Amino acid sequence: MRIITADRRPNRSLAAPACTVVVVAFAVAVVLAALRGPVGAQEQSACSVTPDKVAAPSEIELGETVRVTLTLTSSCPPEQAPVDVVLVLDQSASMGNKAKLDNAKAAAVAFVEAMDLGQSRVGLVAFNQDAGLRVPLTQDGEKVTRAINDLFPGGQTNISGAIGVAHAELMRDVQGHALAMIVLTDGFNTVPGALPVPEAAAAPKADGVTIATFCAGGECDPGLQPAASGPAFYFNVDDTARLADLYRELAGTLQANALVTITVRDEIPANMRYLPGTARPVPDEVGADFLAWRLAGALPEGGLSYDLRPLAVGLHPTNVVAVGQFTDRRGLAGDTVFPVPVVRVTAPECMPRPLEIYFLIDDSNCLSGASLGGEPANIAIRKGVERVLDQVDLGRDIAAVIGFGDQAITFQTLTADRASIVAAAEMIGFRDETARLDRAYQAVADEMASARHDPSAQVVTIVVTDGPMSPALPLASAQADALRRRGVKHYAIGIGTLAQHALLRAIAEPGGYRELRFGGDVITAYREIGTIVAALADVCGRPSPTPTPAPSRWLYLPRALQGGP
Repeated sequence: MRIITADRRPNRSLAAPACTVVVVAFAVAVVLAALRGPVGAQEQSACSVTPDKVAAPSEIELGETVRVTLTLTSSCPPEQAPVDVVLVLDQSASMGNKAKLDNAKAAAVAFVEAMDLGQSRVGLVAFNQDAGLRVPLTQDGEKVTRAINDLFPGGQTNISGAIGVAHAELMRDVQGHALAMIVLTDGFNTVPGALPVPEAAAAPKADGVTIATFCAGGECDPGLQPAASGPAFYFNVDDTARLADLYRELAGTLQANALVTITVRDEIPANMRYLPGTARPVPDEVGADFLAWRLAGALPEGGLSYDLRPLAVGLHPTNVVAVGQFTDRRGLAGDTVFPVPVVRVTAPECMPRPLEIYFLIDDSNCLSGASLGGEPANIAIRKGVERVLDQVDLGRDIAAVIGFGDQAITFQTLTADRASIVAAAEMIGFRDETARLDRAYQAVADEMASARHDPSAQVVTIVVTDGPMSPALPLASAQADALRRRGVKHYAIGIGTLAQHALLRAIAEPGGYRELRFGGDVITAYREIGTIVAALADVCGRPSPTPTPAPSRWLYLPRALQGGP
């Protein structure tokens, strides 16, 4: 998953009533239809999809969360689509027992006979301790059948190696067909060093290959089931005489038209905050105001889901627009727009204030190579940041990381994503000559001027520095005072003899300063300050007002469907 920390888009209209949401969804659908052009100008998939999207519960108090779920059902007309399939057959010694190889060969031949080789192709990989391509993908069914019938048992078992050979063949001459492999074995990987079967299957599945796995005889590698593309593509067959019927049915399934890829992009309003780590399955992309999934085939059972925390009272849509684009096995594309559910957010009697925490970390070279509490300084500071995050409510609360030396650098803008905050804290390199705390406070003011800042939040800064800050002491004090007049609370950790402890103590809130010797326990100092900061959220605050709508191009459309250059 790639985390993007780009700026949020301008505020959008956030208090749309339900009727407006319906009109918006209808308008988006009309635009999509118009952009497709006249009938016949571009052939579209004949598959139909029914999208749905719900938010539950539909009524919550400000500060609570709502679970958003997207589902999609699809159906395609009874038409065959081209598919490239590699048959992967185990010919190890154990396959000679109980006619397993004979029955597997008969099933493979039945599969070839059930395929429409006027448009599809079939290949053959056979394996024991070695895996080899016996027949490249071809429309010559007799050639494949002859090679199947020539197989005889012997040797050990290398399931994973065979999957790799089949994957390479499927990717060698891609013609836009759907891709599949059917893996049959009666045993386990017995070749030293072979990848676990699910790991071997991960690469072809990532390339859109449908994998069907067969356990012939009832006792096989447990990795076969997770290696399959889903429960419907895993077969544990005690009676191998049944294999031929199952292979014929599978030929029909693989050739029947269906969705093979779908991309869903869901755009989140400015007055909703996505809670990092709550999305299932994990999105392929997470941006400041969107989630995107790229899936093989249909949506997973249970759909796509994630948690949002509304930031304002009122009746609000939980997304701006959610668009799905798909392709079917015939290579034709289609698209759909999900409904826009709404949630009613009421004001609680006492609303905890969201916290906006700025971690200001000294980037001067005095800490270079130093240790704090027995750990390298950057690791100890990163762990200290984590102790603060442990005590707050990320999602409601957000944080930024700013390094300050000769200049101030914002390593992470305000975000609720814990991983990004922690990673930024460890990026500080202790390279500069001075520690210009005044410039760090100016960077805080700059970030508070961005759309990421919540005017209702309690803003706090947590400084860690070993000094020196001269000749900028008066500037640091003045910048801190300017922020304090805006309601910002300051906390600080001073390390060693060069830190300006008197200045830092004067800047910090009463009881909010920790003075450490070099090598001191900075993690405990952070934890203690985190306890103080977390308590600030327990003070009742006013519910966030609904932001005033700002003009913006809020409608997301797939790039291929956007007009113009």
